[in-house]
Amino acid sequence: MKNLRAMVEVLSQDEILVIHRASLGILEKTGLGMPHETCLRLCERHGAVVDFENQIVRMPGSVMEQFLGLVRSANPPARDPAVRGPIHGDISTQVHIVDYASSQRRLGTSRDILKGIALVEHLPNIPRSNAVCVPSDVDPLVSDLHAYLLLYLHAHKPGGTYILSTRTAACIMDMAETLGRRESYLLETVSPLRFRRETLEMAILFASRHHGLTIAPMVMGGTTGPVTLAGMCTLLNAEVLGSLFTCWALSGEVPGYYGHGSHAADPGTLLCSFGSPAQSLLGIATAQMGAFYGLPSGSNSGLSDSLQPDFQCGMEKLSSAVFSCLAGTVGIGCQGIAGADQGFGFEQLVLDDEWLDAYNFVVAGFEVNRDTIAEDLIGTVGIGGAYMAEEHTAEHLSRSWWKSTLFHRVGWDVWKSSGAATCLQRAHQRVEELASGWERMQPVVAGSLADELCRIADNGTRGILAGR
Repeated sequence: MKNLRAMVEVLSQDEILVIHRASLGILEKTGLGMPHETCLRLCERHGAVVDFENQIVRMPGSVMEQFLGLVRSANPPARDPAVRGPIHGDISTQVHIVDYASSQRRLGTSRDILKGIALVEHLPNIPRSNAVCVPSDVDPLVSDLHAYLLLYLHAHKPGGTYILSTRTAACIMDMAETLGRRESYLLETVSPLRFRRETLEMAILFASRHHGLTIAPMVMGGTTGPVTLAGMCTLLNAEVLGSLFTCWALSGEVPGYYGHGSHAADPGTLLCSFGSPAQSLLGIATAQMGAFYGLPSGSNSGLSDSLQPDFQCGMEKLSSAVFSCLAGTVGIGCQGIAGADQGFGFEQLVLDDEWLDAYNFVVAGFEVNRDTIAEDLIGTVGIGGAYMAEEHTAEHLSRSWWKSTLFHRVGWDVWKSSGAATCLQRAHQRVEELASGWERMQPVVAGSLADELCRIADNGTRGILAGR
């Protein structure tokens, strides 16, 4: 059997229904704070009950069930829901860069974004070249616009960053449309159960120009959500469903993904915990709830609270990723992060690309046929023989053995005599090799397009800064 199959569950079907009904009850009775009249009217047009005075939208259970029926019909289920496929990692723009040489962190710059672009070009399990940091060498009012310009000019892979205002959003969409691309805006709730007006303004703008909307509610158990995992699941499910309904009301597009970035909060520090075992349970529950609504799903698994690439980091990342992805999620948290959004590390990203490759080797399974079971070969080699020199070994080695570029498998003496490099040191060396020449990168778009992108960004920057 090729491709790994798994069904990991933490919720019974009755428990899924309990969470579902409670979530619909929250949306119908409590509703979502929505301080934007246009959004309120669009939701009302799609069947919601709107309190314009208090700027609250409530979604009756019957309306939500009809909407969810539309979602299910627009997203036909996979033929075999137990088959597990490969996963990949994205990049979340961080404020700080973790510097390998000094073991310190510093504010990110445009140079870091360029180096990130050069590095990601060579990482097969990181398909999007998102900006690795907020460029501190650029005025904060236009830092997102500047980051998009660098990405559009220099990255072969698609990518983006968090969009900060309607003014920069308009320029970014102008650049995207010049390249024939469709961007998307992350419409996030502020838990519990509300949107910001600025967020809704941005969503309206993106929808009006036929760009996409995505969601990722971020409930924190014990602070912005109930401390119990069942309560967290119920609140985040209500926010996911309410956000999906809002996207549909604003854009007319039926959503196709069930995702969130929720975590439990550490009661000692009140920081959200990226690596606690609760994250594995949330990931499994996410897979089950997404499947209940007929949607592919993702949670913030594959993350760690560790501030450096150590045993804790590897254990926490792989534990939550394996549990949630074997349960059925197809999306994980962003990679290359030190701790809970404490900074971006180039070395961490290279290590993350490597563990993703190892995971994908496992879920690909292996082929069982007359050739691969090697019955005739076993008989030919016989008792006490060896297989290293056999043609069968040479033919199948690359498909049967995962070769790592970072994780060594050598004896003690060889390791010591070759310098006894740690995994982090090898990761740093790989970063420098792969990103070599990043300072001299040329635009990947034609000269006339590059000029037009620069013109749009320059005009937008001057206009925004002049009107500050």
